[in-house]
This record gives sequence, structure tokens and C-alpha cells, in this order.
Amino acid sequence: MRKNQIPTPSLIINLEVLKRNIEGMASAASDVGVNLRPHIKTHKNIRIAKMQMEAGAVGITCATISEAEVMASGGISDIFIAYPLFGDYQLTRAAELNKTCCLTVAFDSTLAARRWSEWGARATTEFSLVMIINTGGNRDGVLPKDALALARTVDKLPNVKLTGVMTHEGHMHQSTETESMLSAAKLAAKQLVLAAERLRQEGFAITTVSSGSTPACQGRTQVAGITEWRPGTYVFNDLNEMQFVIGEEDVALRVLATVVSNPAPGRFIVDAGSKVLSEGSRPGFGHGFLPCAPEARIVKVNEEHGIIEAEQDALSLGQRIEIIPVHVCTVVNLSNGYYLEKPEGSLEYLAVDARGLVW
Repeated sequence: MRKNQIPTPSLIINLEVLKRNIEGMASAASDVGVNLRPHIKTHKNIRIAKMQMEAGAVGITCATISEAEVMASGGISDIFIAYPLFGDYQLTRAAELNKTCCLTVAFDSTLAARRWSEWGARATTEFSLVMIINTGGNRDGVLPKDALALARTVDKLPNVKLTGVMTHEGHMHQSTETESMLSAAKLAAKQLVLAAERLRQEGFAITTVSSGSTPACQGRTQVAGITEWRPGTYVFNDLNEMQFVIGEEDVALRVLATVVSNPAPGRFIVDAGSKVLSEGSRPGFGHGFLPCAPEARIVKVNEEHGIIEAEQDALSLGQRIEIIPVHVCTVVNLSNGYYLEKPEGSLEYLAVDARGLVW
């Protein structure tokens, strides 16, 4: 099957670009002396996760226990859940998974640590805990000044062991240019390292100091003391990442769509709406970028309609176009699968193995 034979809308991944992205991040991590533990939230696919492992990743990162179970079923045995799980269902499943693979879990409260301790006792297993530190994102995590008190609480509990600290610099995407993004990433990393050092000074064996964020890692914002990177988006990249340190040629995934209507001069409709592109948008770019018509803008998405404003001769009715999505992670999770395009032009369909696994 070739690209001109598949229905639209569909997701197309350039295999050569995908390989280059995977190998490039592995090389970047190796160059600065950190372990690479990529987040699978972007591709949600066992085969691609194994490609990352083969390139040098020490393990993978997941957001949910169901994602972790899918990856473990595919033979990946070193998994970090970088999200503060709390519910009975999730902890029960984690306790079972902890017996069959090397599982590490994140937490950010005394109550959560006590629950992990309780579930560890029930299942006769010990959990490796990584404390989430708030380094400016103001999402989850404790402030660096409160890390020691939480660590002392954990130290008194059975069936759990504090092994590391983590942060995620998701707020980097609030930056509008590369220099400010890299500066903010370095500041967040320094705060995380200081928290780890203080814990070590008090006798805690902190072996993992883990940071995330694709743009920060692509910019090689390594700070001495960081031991692990957890980027996710880099495998495919998207319009958000194009604002910083990558180019259009580094985007592996495109949405293939067809212009299905030209109801008025300068207004075109494509068959990729919010159910494909999501409702994500980027100031100045709209809901995606069209390499074939850089000045065009996807100004609105309904469920099945992508509404494009462009010069009348920029597009034509029936034309098949490629769209670089704003946030590729959401786009992938909306689809059952994607097509892997090989150098000679043939396509191979891959399922999104962990699609929709939010629990």
C-alpha cells in the first residue's frame, strides 16, 4: 500500500525521520552523561518503545498503570510511572506489576506514601518511590524546601523506599523563544539538583534525579547532578517543538487530509477536524501547519471539519495535504493507529497499543 491509496484522514510517520529522532536523542543523552528514559505518551506503541530501548534507553516512562501494563506485556521490564497514582485500582494493579518487572512510581504527599506502604504490605512487595518536586510548573509536586520533611516521613514507612526525585519542565512551552526556554529549563534543573543534594546530606540515598521536557533535552540543557532525561515528543515532534530547536525536517508524523470543500473564495474545508487534530492551537499558526501552503491557517476545527483560510490558488478541491499537528501526543491518542512510511514508499500499519489508557 502507498500513501495515495490510503483513506484520509490518516497519520503518516516517516520511518527514516523517526529513526533519526530516536538515535539523535540517545546520542544527546550519552554526550552529556545521563540515562535516557523516554516517555511513551507520544507514540503509545510497543514496537517504537523497543526501538528506543535498542538505541540505548535504560527503560521507559508511562503516565498510567494501564500504559505500563501494555508495555510490560510487550517485554519491557524497566518502567517508571511519572504521575502521582492514588486510587485503589491503580495501586492494586501496580502492586501486581511490581512483582514481575522493575517498577518505580512517583508521589508527592505523605498520604500517598502511606498508601503505597499499605499496598506494599498487602502484596508483600516493596515500592521504589520518586518524589515529585515543583520547580516552577506549579502542577503537582512539593516545593524544594518541603522535600526533606516528606522524605523523613517516607523513611519511617515499611514496604517503600525513596530512591529519587523528579520534575517536569512542562512550563517551558510557555516561553516564546528558544533562549528563554533554555534558561527556564536550566533553572528548573538546578532547583531539582539542589533538592537532591539536600536529601543526600541528610542521609537519603538518592540515586535518580530525573527531568523531562523534549525542548529542554533537545537543547542539551544538562545541569551537573541530573542523572536521567524523560523526553517524549521528540520521537515524532510537532508544531510546538518547531518553535524552539528543531526544524520542519525533524517532524516524523504528519496528518494526511483531503480538501473536501471550497465553499467560498479563500475558505477550504479538510476532512481533519477536532477528532483528528484535537482542539489544540498555537498563536499565529492556528490548529496546525501546512508545509505545502505555509501562509495558510487552520483557523477553526469542528469535529469533522478543519477550516482553512488561504489564498484561493494555494489549495484545490480534492488535493491531499499534510498537516503538522500542534500537539502530537493528543493527536496520536485520538487514533487507532498510524502508517509507517518506509524509504521506498511502502506503508506498514501500526496500532496505537496504549490508546485511551487513562487509568
